[in-house]
Amino acid sequence: MTWPCGQRRVAIAIVLVEVGMRQSASRWLGTLQCGRRLAAALAMVAVALAGCTAATAGGSAKRSAVASTGRRGAGGASATASAPPTPSPTAPGRPASASARIMIVGDSITEGSAGDYTWQYRLYKHLLADGVRPRMVGPSHWLFNNVKKVEGDQSYADPNFERANDTTWGMTLLREKDAIGARVAKYRPDYLLVLLGLDDMFWYGISQPDMAANLASFIAAARAARPRIRIVLGLIPPDIHTQTNPVFAASVAGFNQSIRSAAAQLSTATSPVAVAHDGSGISVAADLWDGTHLNANGEIKVAAAFADVLAATFHLGSAYPRPFPVLPTGPPVHSRLTITSSAAAGRAKLSWSPVPGAASYYVYVKDLTQAETKFRKLTWPLRPRQNPWTVSLLTPGDTYAFKLQACKGVDCGAFSNVATVTAPS
Repeated sequence: MTWPCGQRRVAIAIVLVEVGMRQSASRWLGTLQCGRRLAAALAMVAVALAGCTAATAGGSAKRSAVASTGRRGAGGASATASAPPTPSPTAPGRPASASARIMIVGDSITEGSAGDYTWQYRLYKHLLADGVRPRMVGPSHWLFNNVKKVEGDQSYADPNFERANDTTWGMTLLREKDAIGARVAKYRPDYLLVLLGLDDMFWYGISQPDMAANLASFIAAARAARPRIRIVLGLIPPDIHTQTNPVFAASVAGFNQSIRSAAAQLSTATSPVAVAHDGSGISVAADLWDGTHLNANGEIKVAAAFADVLAATFHLGSAYPRPFPVLPTGPPVHSRLTITSSAAAGRAKLSWSPVPGAASYYVYVKDLTQAETKFRKLTWPLRPRQNPWTVSLLTPGDTYAFKLQACKGVDCGAFSNVATVTAPS
């Protein structure tokens, strides 16, 4: 069954989605308990976003056994979407010298965690260098502390940039579609840069028709608050789960296609929608510190994708320069290591200043009395909760040199100072 684009039935379908969601009882994320009418409405929305032709919905992604980040959030009813607008793939933007109000919306990939620069930082610095005076807006201005598992961390690798945004560790599109209207109305962004949807699929198994409907509702709510808003939708980048879980990989591919379809079908001359290909060039092994979250090199690639769209579609700034630099990864802060002799023979106590974002520390040691010239790396890393740590089995009377290397996930960074101790006899 096919419908011509622009028919009121598409808008009606979206309305039915919202009505059905309101009439259903409390709904946990990832669980659909609507009747046949809601299911039919969801299918209609999927049709609209796929180019007004019937589309097969992808299966729900089941929770992987591999650990990842994200937290349960509460969903709610979404704003009613308007009738499908006339497509407009590009639109004139602001000159590069203009001041632009930008709100970035995203989950943990965008918010970042303790010790990060974030891709917002990379984009902001790039636009500033281009002569753009970006005004970053939104309710948040902090990182997630990945060691203590709390929000509100301020330990940016470089805090000298405008950090306001609308990002939260574990944010879902399902939740944000109901909040975005009020936030756009309050912070009045000219540009909305969005990278959402990973947690919806990975943690809650939201179906493809629902993902498409939620995206349409998100766009409609943002426009209702600010009709001339410009929107850039980021694609879900690859991660360790898309490499190891074929069902989840298919779900991500399906939603990325919905993002492209939404941009093609819902973009207008008044409120254009463009797509950032932020997953292009991302290496799971080299650009992600835990298989999901960006390290310094991953930040640059995502920032570059959004910068390229802002330049090409909206004439805001220039494309991100190539080739990309290859930056050091891992925590950049040097820990301060101290060592004291223990009362017991052959033992010493190590203590150190914590490094932002470092969830482990490798110990390096060499016996100076035995004229060892190279440090030996101990097999097992220390965790923050093991500070201070007592080392044993030292040769009584020998003098040892120690140093620590801070690590965040698979990325190990700066070393501490070298500290020495003579093992007690």
